Amino acid sequence: MYVKHSLLYLLAKLAPALASFVVLAAYTRWMSAEEYGVFTTILVVASSVSLFAFGWLYVGIMRFWNKQEVTAGAVEQLISVSVLTIAAFVGLLALIFALVTGQVAVAAGFFVVFLSSAFYEAYQRINSITLKVNHYVWAEVTRTLLTMGSGLLLVWAGYSWLGAIGGVVLGVLLVLVLSGALWRHFRFSWRGLDRDVLKSLLVYGLPLSLSLVLLEVIHMSDRVMIGWLLGYGQAGEYAVAYNLPFQILMMMTSSLNLAAYPVVIRTLEQEGQQQAEARLQQYFVLLMGVSIPAIFGLVGIADAFIPLLVGAAFVPTSISLLPWIGIAIFANCTYLFYVSLSFQLAKYTAGSVKVVGVAAVVNVVLNLVLIPSYGLLGATLASIAAYLICLVYGYYLGRQHFALTMPVLDVGKILLAALVMYGLMGQLPESLVHGAYRVALQILLGVLTYATLVWLLDIGNVRQLVKGRLGWATFSMSSPR
Repeated sequence: MYVKHSLLYLLAKLAPALASFVVLAAYTRWMSAEEYGVFTTILVVASSVSLFAFGWLYVGIMRFWNKQEVTAGAVEQLISVSVLTIAAFVGLLALIFALVTGQVAVAAGFFVVFLSSAFYEAYQRINSITLKVNHYVWAEVTRTLLTMGSGLLLVWAGYSWLGAIGGVVLGVLLVLVLSGALWRHFRFSWRGLDRDVLKSLLVYGLPLSLSLVLLEVIHMSDRVMIGWLLGYGQAGEYAVAYNLPFQILMMMTSSLNLAAYPVVIRTLEQEGQQQAEARLQQYFVLLMGVSIPAIFGLVGIADAFIPLLVGAAFVPTSISLLPWIGIAIFANCTYLFYVSLSFQLAKYTAGSVKVVGVAAVVNVVLNLVLIPSYGLLGATLASIAAYLICLVYGYYLGRQHFALTMPVLDVGKILLAALVMYGLMGQLPESLVHGAYRVALQILLGVLTYATLVWLLDIGNVRQLVKGRLGWATFSMSSPR
């Protein structure tokens, strides 16, 4: 079941990631930097507010559901009342913002994205909690196709960022209507609400969700402050530069975490901490072995690849910021998918709040100081500093409760292999091929070079693992039936 569900969830994550590249290529050609900046700022703020408003609920319900302390009906009732109540409050805040600033369209766009996304996320959480994985995947793939199709059509028709927002909302609403989720799951009734369970969810869920909210503050504050200090045009350029490495690295590392984390938990519970630490070390080597060459590879193909993906107006900024943004995202993923596990495994979730709280404060202060002086680079440097604080402080504090090993030798080998790969990718003559063909050849050369070096350097004992698999396969084929 673990393997099957992991593959299905990976498919669900892959669909929107691929669609985002198509949408990015079109929107950056059909919208100005300022228009794209408005669109992406609305999405980021709506996502952050949603995480703050509902994160406690979802992590808490998952905890109670696993222990079967609440029924499926109670889960739906809790989600329905919470979503509708919080959405009404957020709508009031959006109305106040519109009246004070005069940005009625921006406020309305934010609220419809927040409201539709709140209902959709609630529906998907119900599917996940009740193990309806097929429903989850169907909804995610359908939403992606509908959002992409309607958004591209509306933006192409000239509705700019309003059309892009309309595509997001239409895709979500159509899935909710087609699935019947709106009238099947969302019924507002205080009478059936179990207030004792709601109180328990708040006590358990708030510390966990608060750390995620603080991470989201780091993720969104640079964009919001750029829009405030430099204008939506600069925010749009920054968002485009950030999107490509973020989508690729987050998809790869989160997929590894999705597959490895349940194994680590099961090992810890059944075999003890020593075996769990061994599993974690293998996972860390794999995490570094994927993310480090991905960063070097993206930088290696940037000059040829980015002009194919985004509009010409966004290319210079995207290329110049890519190495710095890559460092920031790498540090973010390493903390989120490895260092923070020490707090989760030790059940010391307050530690994560301390770590990310310090980093979020530093990030906001550095953004205020660096953006006016250094522009978009200043925002990137502020993010790097914040995520490095998460790594260093998180590792130091977490090891007091659940020690994480750092296989320095293997990491050094990975870094060496990635550097050699990057150097060879840059040696491909520009006169040989151009455009997409050059990108494809560079990727092929990089993959072959890195794979060869992984084998020669025996990173993560890869030779023993491969020989073990081959030996088992030979034994299986030769065994009598």
